[in-house]
Amino acid sequence: MIAKQVTIREKQVEINYIQQGQGDTTLLFLHGWCIDGTYWNNQVDFFSRDYNVLAIDLPGFGQSIAKRTNWTIEEYANDVIAFIDAMNLKKVIIIAHSMAGEIMLELALINNPIIVGIVGIDNFKMIDVIFTPEQMKQMTDFFPMLENNFKNSAPVYADLMLFHPTTSTEIRDSVKSDFASSNPVIGYETFMNQMQYAYADAQRLEQLNYKLYLINSDGFPTNETGLKSHCKNSFHVEFIAATGHYPMIEKPTEFNLILEKVLAEIKYNSLCS
Repeated sequence: MIAKQVTIREKQVEINYIQQGQGDTTLLFLHGWCIDGTYWNNQVDFFSRDYNVLAIDLPGFGQSIAKRTNWTIEEYANDVIAFIDAMNLKKVIIIAHSMAGEIMLELALINNPIIVGIVGIDNFKMIDVIFTPEQMKQMTDFFPMLENNFKNSAPVYADLMLFHPTTSTEIRDSVKSDFASSNPVIGYETFMNQMQYAYADAQRLEQLNYKLYLINSDGFPTNETGLKSHCKNSFHVEFIAATGHYPMIEKPTEFNLILEKVLAEIKYNSLCS
């Protein structure tokens, strides 16, 4: 896979991306926090048989850059819309992991007719979950640690929160290395901005005009009751067993088969609508 670059947003943002395959529907893969588009390599290869497939590096991560100091979810959504426009993409299904789930939600609320479906990967698991005071204190204590010593604190966060007992040492080390080598300012700002944005996820889901599809690890429970309360246009969760936060690289074969089924349903529903 040969990476390419495109400049968008009045030459203030350069997006690094890989593209493979052809088809009347585009799959646009968005990666999560402090990683990059290469985490989707297996999916790019698998789905390019039937789709036009793209995986991008979000600005500030991987090889994509942006001349700005604002790293909000809204700005990332603007980047993705500008990329879709610059690439003249049609019939786009957004597939978004982790932090990018919030970017996907922001994109979906624009109601751009080019976006025909949305699939979240291991996100929206905590809708309506109430944290205990002890859990809240753990989180608030972690924030200054992340700000003051990002290189060491981010990998600790990964070890504590993002892996399953069966996650291989190779994957653990790769993720933690990517976290540690991320730009600490951008890493901290995106973490805090995602947290702030996520406080209103439930309210935003009530405005969603798309059916929300999720492929979530069962390593940490998904509160389907919360989703049922707020996803007025329906939702569907597929679970993948015994993985951490990165099912697309932990169990790529199983993940691809699940995603293939979800995509078939999105295409069917699109034809029926």
